[in-house]
Amino acid sequence: MRKWSALLLAALLAAQLSLPALAAGDGRVNTYTEGQFTDVTADTWCAGNVKVAYEYGIMGGRRADYFDTEGGVTLAQAIVMACRIHDHFCKDAPSLPTQTGDPWYEPYLRYAEKHDLMDFEGLSAEACDRPVSRILFANALWVSMPESALKAIGSVEDNAIPDLASGDANAQAVYELYRAGILTGNDAKGTFTPDQGLSRGAAAALVGRALDPSLRKAVNLKEAPFEPVPLNELANLKSLRRKASDEEMAQAYQAALKVVTPLARLSREEQLRGVAAALRAMFESGMDYSMETPHYNDPYGYFVLGAASCAGCTRATGLCLNMLGIHYEHVNENQYDHQWCRVNVNGTYWICDAYGLYCGPEPAPYKHPYL
Repeated sequence: MRKWSALLLAALLAAQLSLPALAAGDGRVNTYTEGQFTDVTADTWCAGNVKVAYEYGIMGGRRADYFDTEGGVTLAQAIVMACRIHDHFCKDAPSLPTQTGDPWYEPYLRYAEKHDLMDFEGLSAEACDRPVSRILFANALWVSMPESALKAIGSVEDNAIPDLASGDANAQAVYELYRAGILTGNDAKGTFTPDQGLSRGAAAALVGRALDPSLRKAVNLKEAPFEPVPLNELANLKSLRRKASDEEMAQAYQAALKVVTPLARLSREEQLRGVAAALRAMFESGMDYSMETPHYNDPYGYFVLGAASCAGCTRATGLCLNMLGIHYEHVNENQYDHQWCRVNVNGTYWICDAYGLYCGPEPAPYKHPYL
């Protein structure tokens, strides 16, 4: 049984969701009249999807005459929708809640637990009221649908979504929804923007496509070749360069490209570990510590001249991270102290330190576990 992941629970469930009571069954339970919501006209982009979401009792208006397509969606609302969609597909009558509780969504939590949709460990009322991100809403929708309702109508290769690698958390849900024509992306490249919030109109679009296959849109995406951030656009270029010339930086860049290319489609955590492991292996292959060799403190010295120091290793690491589009902070830069890269990974700060033999979450802000 597919479950909502721990990441979903940690980050997901605003104003009370205005939804009609839903009787169990497999058909439409409400009658939709065109124009009943003043903000949903015939030419509103999600009008057909709002109609389906309303008729099947998955979503209602904020008021009887107002849907609020631009309003946000919280975790509580996402759970309620997922439970109702699950009940629609699985026909579990009469187990779906017909009344609200205290808090209002509590009966739906019990439904989700009963049907093994999610684990409530660590779930708080505060989390329930937070806005849901696009990727977490997608995962909620995915776990509520049987595999038979997720038949592919398009071809989306692994790692073809530009901002979501196949190995990332909750990526399986997103890729299957793309292939089923329920998710379509935000542009011609299929960009997903996983961490952005979700509007009620966008939620209705996904719900409508989930319930009515005629609304689905075939998406075809091929994995694009890896394109590292260009040298002149590196976020930390001024710090990385030190006294290296353009030609020397170009040589370091080409050497770093061999490190980062195999890591391009991995998760952020795997990328950090991969960079740290590769640079540590270079050091152990015969490099010597030096603070006198020319360029000892820049990527050219580390990658090309084989000069190792914690400053040079940090900047060599930073070059790799920047090429992967990862921003970092150079800790203790230009100080006579140990140095490393500090990276924000989904709200948790990591240390990426090949020379200091550690890559992982920092034990406390700016604290190295071995120093």
